[in-house]
Amino acid sequence: MVAAGSMAAADPDRSSGPEAQVTGELSPHLGRRAPADPVADTDGRVVLDTLPMPAVAAPARGRLAEVARGSTLNLAGAAFSGAAAVALTVVVTRSFSKPLAGAFFTAISLFLIAETAATLGGYVGLVNFIAGLRSLGQEGRVSAILRAAIVPVTVVSVAMAAAMALAAGPLTRVILGGQLGHAGANEAAAIGALRWLAVALPFAALLDTLLGATRGYRDMRPTVVLDRLGRSGLQLLGVAVAAVMGAASLLAPLWAVPYLPAAVLAWLWLRRIRPRRGLHRVGAPAARGGRRRPAAPAATRRPVPAAWSGLASKQLARPDAGGFWRYTAPRAVAALAQITIQRLDIVLVAIMRGPAEAAIYTAATRFLVAGQFINAAISMAAQPRFAELFTVGKRREVNSVYQATTAWLMLLTWPLYLLAMIFGPEVLTVFGHSYRAGGSVMVILAGAMLLATACGQVDMVLIASGRSSWSLMNGLFAVAANVGLDLVLIPRYGIAGAAIGWAVAIALTNVVPLIQLAAVSRVHPFGRSTLAAVLLPVACMAAVPLAVRAVAGPGAVAAVAGIVIGSALLAAGSWRFRETLHLSELPGVAALGRRFSKRDGRTPDNPSAPRNPGSGL
Repeated sequence: MVAAGSMAAADPDRSSGPEAQVTGELSPHLGRRAPADPVADTDGRVVLDTLPMPAVAAPARGRLAEVARGSTLNLAGAAFSGAAAVALTVVVTRSFSKPLAGAFFTAISLFLIAETAATLGGYVGLVNFIAGLRSLGQEGRVSAILRAAIVPVTVVSVAMAAAMALAAGPLTRVILGGQLGHAGANEAAAIGALRWLAVALPFAALLDTLLGATRGYRDMRPTVVLDRLGRSGLQLLGVAVAAVMGAASLLAPLWAVPYLPAAVLAWLWLRRIRPRRGLHRVGAPAARGGRRRPAAPAATRRPVPAAWSGLASKQLARPDAGGFWRYTAPRAVAALAQITIQRLDIVLVAIMRGPAEAAIYTAATRFLVAGQFINAAISMAAQPRFAELFTVGKRREVNSVYQATTAWLMLLTWPLYLLAMIFGPEVLTVFGHSYRAGGSVMVILAGAMLLATACGQVDMVLIASGRSSWSLMNGLFAVAANVGLDLVLIPRYGIAGAAIGWAVAIALTNVVPLIQLAAVSRVHPFGRSTLAAVLLPVACMAAVPLAVRAVAGPGAVAAVAGIVIGSALLAAGSWRFRETLHLSELPGVAALGRRFSKRDGRTPDNPSAPRNPGSGL
């Protein structure tokens, strides 16, 4: 994709507007209208040399319902994955000493940074390119894009795995600095752990890449089943086995092994999806009968108006390896910047303050990271829709989907972050009483995440709009700020200083792209739905628990009572304002709403009808 700054004609706000459509005569192949005159690369238009795209996109409500179905499925997986991540941390902190737990968490952080670098951002490019090509009717070009993504990821991940295995010894000595005690045996175990993680690295990189391709086909099930449920569950089981056996040397191997079958199954699942859901390739044999579908004649070629942005650029018009990586390379660096922001703090704390404080810092951030699974679940479902809508220049529909998904995100995550701020030290005792020292970390980062979730999936929307280079610059700026603040604050303030550095980086990676989107694309997440999503959690999950604690005291009974009462009020308020919050788009909610409407005598055609006195409602 070409960034908007280098292709001004592709900006929908500088031409005929978001509702620009293609017109012409009927195509003999797809029943669409072909242009009346031959098309050339003139007047700010790009020629597509294949089948035309559908002239009219689905309405915003239909798109939102599709996102809701994908989000609901992802949220189920995210709930399990988040719970598994917290449970895994509890098992490790309860079963092993803080230095050993910190060493394990530090090794995992290094692995995740290396794995993100090895993916080269290919999964993001596959989601957007596959979704965009299918919306343009160019399914036949997906195979080339898949090869362009998978081959480099395989080569780079294998090379990085070899380098990680060879450098395991020096890495262990630099990071841990002999602070594990019984240096000989524990250092050997730590080196072995890094080498086991190196073996799993190529499989983890391929898993992310292949799952990105399946999401491009708008199938969220592989991500949920293989990654969220399968991999997370097996990792928790493996760590539990190591804890029962009391074998710290088995922690990393049993945590890493699930990546191997998950990657193989993802490849098989992708093969199953493509023939069943893909369109026939132009000029290729059909699935049955062996007859070739004729290629579209030149007279039916579809021009891409200048109003189209994002993937309707020259990279998508002529998608090849070069175009794919021109779009994806900035995103690869941006993804690496994001995981660096999330994980580098643990490594720096381990180096500068020791693995014991790294264990406390990791435990204090687990509940907040669990909320990020929810963000990822909604983003994964929405990303293909944003790519399609930006492709056809439907800015108004982009805004509608953006505001609705932001409201869902806030409604689901703000209760978690508000409770973390109020009950942080009490919550941390689940890891052990010595972990209460991380209470300040929870307060600082919970406040930052409240701001971040209020911005919605802002970085993903910025990328889908075709400005991946902007995302890159934002990410690099945030990493520089995070590392700089960490180096200054961690030696003086410990884990609280690390939390401050991360909080500043979170704010930068959300507020800066939010300003960019509003200024250039006139897209923002704020509306009636987001206002309701702010007021409900603040009133129910902050004001109510604080009021109960003020009346009944700071004990556990008062805390549980406040949370239960607040949760009930939040559920009731969400149901009352389900239309404003777009919750009616979620599977099952609309049917439940119609059922209650019938019982009280109201219908969609007559919502103001008086209640049926015999209904009891």
